[in-house]
Formats: sequence, C-alpha cells, structure tokens
Amino acid sequence: MSGKGVLVYGEALVDIVPATEGRRAEAVLGGSGYNTALTLARCGAKVAYNASLSRDTMGKRFRVRMAEEGIDQRFVSDCDAQTPSATVESIDHDGAASYRFRLSGTAFDVAPPEPADLSDFAHLHVTSFGATLGVSGQAALALMRRAREVGLSVSYDLNIRLPVLPPPDQARSAIEERVPFCDLVKLSYDDAVAVDTGSGQDYERWFAGGLPLVLSTSGDHGADLYLASGGMISAFVPASEVVDTIGAGDSFMGAFLASLWQNGGLGPLLRDLPEEISASAMDFACRVAAETCGERGCKPPRLKPKPPYD
Repeated sequence: MSGKGVLVYGEALVDIVPATEGRRAEAVLGGSGYNTALTLARCGAKVAYNASLSRDTMGKRFRVRMAEEGIDQRFVSDCDAQTPSATVESIDHDGAASYRFRLSGTAFDVAPPEPADLSDFAHLHVTSFGATLGVSGQAALALMRRAREVGLSVSYDLNIRLPVLPPPDQARSAIEERVPFCDLVKLSYDDAVAVDTGSGQDYERWFAGGLPLVLSTSGDHGADLYLASGGMISAFVPASEVVDTIGAGDSFMGAFLASLWQNGGLGPLLRDLPEEISASAMDFACRVAAETCGERGCKPPRLKPKPPYD
C-alpha cells in the first residue's frame, strides 16, 4: 500500500434514470470521473477528485456525498452554471443504457482548478469525455503531461460517448494525443467499435510508443489485460443480477486501481507490473463491476481488495 493517493479527473453529472415497473424516475449522482473516485473510496483507497461542480442543489449533493465517502475535495471548485446531466433514454435487454446529454452552459464548460502540487499522489486517472472534450479535455491533457514529468503513473479510460464527441476522426486524434502520456489505457469493446480504435494493430502501435498496458472490457464476457511484453491476463465474474450497467465500467476501473493501490502497483511499478498483482486486480475489478450491475445507477459495493496470495 502506498502512502500516496490517486487523483481522479473527469466529469461529474446527474444520471436521470427513467421509471420502471414499481420504481419512480430517479436522479442519480454519476459521471465517469465521480463514479471512479467513488469506487476507489469504497474499496479503501486514498483518493482525491479534480472537477468543477455547480453551486446548485445537485452540486451540493455531490459535495455532501464525497465528504461522507472520504474523497479529498481540495481540487474541486464551485461555479454558478448548472450541473450537467445524462438522461437515460433506454436500457436494453442486457442492461446497457443509451443517453441524452446536457453539457453546454453547465459546470462541464468550466475548467476545474489545476492542482499546484502533485507530490501527494502516486497515480493520475483521467476518464471519458471530461478528459477528451473542450476546455476540460485540454486541462486534462496538461495535467497528464505534468503528472508524467513528476513521476506519477497515468491511466486513461476512453469511455466513448458519441453524442458529445466530435466526428470519429477528430475523436481518434484527441485520443492518440493522450496515449503517449499513459501507462494504462482502458477501453471497452463498444469504445473500440465507436471510434474504430483499440484494434490489435492499435495496441501494437501504442506498445511500440511506450505504453505498457491496455485494459479491454467486454461486459458479460469479462476483461483482458494486454501487456507490452506480449502476455495477456483475463478475468470474468458473472453478475448474479443485472438491473442496469450504468457505471459498471467506471466501477471496474476504480476497483482495479484500488487493488493496485492496496498492493503497491501504482507509480513506477505500474510500468513493470508483476503478474500476480495484475491478476488479483483483474479478479477484484470484475467482482466489483458485477455487483454494481445489480444496483440502479452506479452504486459500487464496499469491498476491500486482498493481497495477491491471500
């Protein structure tokens, strides 16, 4: 376990989950950055969050929940713009959701405060369109550069949401601009299809450029961790019940990082990660994601990762 924590950068927004049989419509605190930070905290890791929040009622709810969960808010700022939202328009038979976003003119358009000192952290995680799009994306890119310069390990979750990204060629360009600053890139099967990236050829190019790890998730087919050395570690834990998959990928990523944090796998070691630490993190992340699917919205379980040989 490192005395230094994890800094998470990415959007906070409200997921508007529609009414279902026996349940009313619900506004759930979400957003890929917030969900990942929440999962890290619930899995026992030391975590700080970097984002802009609204001063409105929902923004205050985020503040209260983060205080309850022990998430460091030193790098969270307030603004007068409204809280962004993602309305769930449909949930398919596998529990996957499609969204309609409201970002323009919201707190998403306000760049979060830049941390002046990164010495408290072993790792930076950036995620989703909050790390890729607009002023928030540019601030994320600058933070990734700084983190690498001062020796932090860096991970990037693509978490593609086509309705809010530029055309695929521009989205690919933004992604490729960020990959060289990473030690770990995470993407889902749907991410790879959405912008036609993340193929084996892309992995080889990324590895040749110095990226050590690619983490690929495929929903109920599990996840694969690809190593630049040519190895692969796979894991799968089935969900006993699927209410929806909202935030499942974020909870997977948060749990994966929490396990690495617990077992000293962040910072310089992430660039040469022992297989037993990797495998333990994969199994734990699959378990947490599976349990998250049994809840409405992203409500990850409170689980602590175990040492690799336990």
